[in-house]
This record gives sequence, C-alpha cells and structure tokens, in this order.
Amino acid sequence: MTGNERRAVGAIALVGLLVGLGGCDWWPPTLQERIGQLEAQIKTLNEEKATMQAKVVEMTKAAEDCGAEKAQLEQAAGGLKEQVDQLTATQEEEKAKSKKGKKK
Repeated sequence: MTGNERRAVGAIALVGLLVGLGGCDWWPPTLQERIGQLEAQIKTLNEEKATMQAKVVEMTKAAEDCGAEKAQLEQAAGGLKEQVDQLTATQEEEKAKSKKGKKK
C-alpha cells in the first residue's frame, strides 16, 4: 500500500470511529412506537407498584393492630380466668361450710 492509500484508509477509519462514537439521533418510527408503548407500560406498572406498596403498608398496620388487640384480649382472658378461679374457690369454701353447718 502506498502512503496515500494508507492515509485514505486511516481517514475512513477515523470518520467511521467518529460516527460510531457520535451516535445516531434518528430512530425508526416502529422503534419509536415500541419505546412509547414500553414507557407507558412502565408508567402503569409504577402506578400499580405504588398502589400495592400502599396496600402492603395498610395490611401491615392492620396486622399490627390485630396483634395488639390479641394481646389485650389475652390479658383480659387471663384476668377473667383468675376471677373464675377465685369464684370457684369461694364456691367450694361455701359448699364446705354449708356441709359442716348441716352436719352439726
């Protein structure tokens, strides 16, 4: 190859490199339409995601509320069980006194 041919090949390679690095601003209409569809789909999915996250927060709060209510009910049930045990013990004592009173 002569010096001129080398320069021409080098210049073509340089131009090709610059065009490649510069990018392309033209998009085929079908590709633009598909990109628009995908962007709309992403927007819809982000809205659905936000809705679902809000529901998760709501359900988490409801679960925490139920847990707190459960703890209160368990505490109340424990108190009622103690009262029943006390009343049963009192009833047994009264029965025993009643039997002693009848035997005399």
